[in-house]
Amino acid sequence: MRSAKSGGDGTDNSPLAPALFNALCDLLFCPDFTVVATKRGGPDKHDDLHSIDSCEFIWEAGVGFSQTPSHDPRLDDNRMEILKLILTCFSQAMYQPQSKNNFSINKWVQHLTSSDNRHALPLFTSLLNVVCAYDPVGYGVPYNHLMFADSREPLVEVSLQVLIVALDAETRADAETDISENLFVNYLSRIHRDEDFAFILHGFTRLLNNPLLQTYLPNSTKKIQCHQELLVLSWKICDYNKVSIIIEVF
Repeated sequence: MRSAKSGGDGTDNSPLAPALFNALCDLLFCPDFTVVATKRGGPDKHDDLHSIDSCEFIWEAGVGFSQTPSHDPRLDDNRMEILKLILTCFSQAMYQPQSKNNFSINKWVQHLTSSDNRHALPLFTSLLNVVCAYDPVGYGVPYNHLMFADSREPLVEVSLQVLIVALDAETRADAETDISENLFVNYLSRIHRDEDFAFILHGFTRLLNNPLLQTYLPNSTKKIQCHQELLVLSWKICDYNKVSIIIEVF
């Protein structure tokens, strides 16, 4: 993500990395591609995405959003692929010496969680709500996971991973306001409504209990594989949100 200046011929030589991330975040809230369109047809051109209020297109009801969008496996697949690309961009630390990683800030994560990303709030809310609203058992029909494909589980797994990486990034707080520059940490620390805590707690309880479910029919209930990521995220929530009610609940 090296800085670049405008060329003498008037061409725009601004860094490509921020432009790439802004485009990816725009695509995460693109009607008919990753979110359900509120009107017929999606945007005619990319510039139209800048006029969309992404807070109206949060992926799932829950924290800060009460509407329940219709579920479309195609949209889940598109969201998952974009989030995987974002995770790939986050992985620059894997290709650097450990000595350098100790002193360098991951600018990809920094951009995603900063005010430069106009979708920071709806993206954080979408990822958290998708995770906490996921019910792998559903109506409890035996062996339903063998008869029907579940497009939501891969999205939940990659959403967990993006959340953990974003919340685990090096953060600094403003000396006067004590507000973190990492907007994901800031948003997480400001959750305070009882119904939001209840939604998060019920979601984590349902998912963490899933591997422990016992039935009379062998392997009749779907088992999730992302319990380790769930434990890490639950620790992050307890660490960053100091509201007394979440301490009492846990």
